[in-house]
Amino acid sequence: MGENAMRRTGLVCLILAIGIAAGCERRAPVTSTAPSPSRSSAIASPTPGESAADDNPDSGVYGFAGARIAEGAQEGVIGECIWIFDESDRRQIAKGDCAAVDPGRFRLRLRPGKYVIHGPGGNHPFEVKRGEWTKVTSLVDLPLAP
Repeated sequence: MGENAMRRTGLVCLILAIGIAAGCERRAPVTSTAPSPSRSSAIASPTPGESAADDNPDSGVYGFAGARIAEGAQEGVIGECIWIFDESDRRQIAKGDCAAVDPGRFRLRLRPGKYVIHGPGGNHPFEVKRGEWTKVTSLVDLPLAP
């Protein structure tokens, strides 16, 4: 990787971290339902009153979290990249990790219900339906560095 590419990647990561910390809300997520992706996933912790039969739901959220620079290229987040809150946006339900081998990509098993996702693109509500996977893209637009 060249020196300029490393600087750009470092700058994108720094700006992304600042944007997440500041609660940037520049892009609404794009949502759709799709069949279960094949990648492994984490399962959100159960809420009171749910049965053990719901311990391994075949539903959830997947997508991409990162930044889009002025020329349209996307850079994905590495590490903890999204946070899922309950419908009231008060209690954190789960968090998603984006691996270095596939930056920006996440997948979390969730029980059917309404949630709020916190990510680089801001905080946005979404719904998970039984047996379906909801796709969410959380991007913050960044200016092109000089």
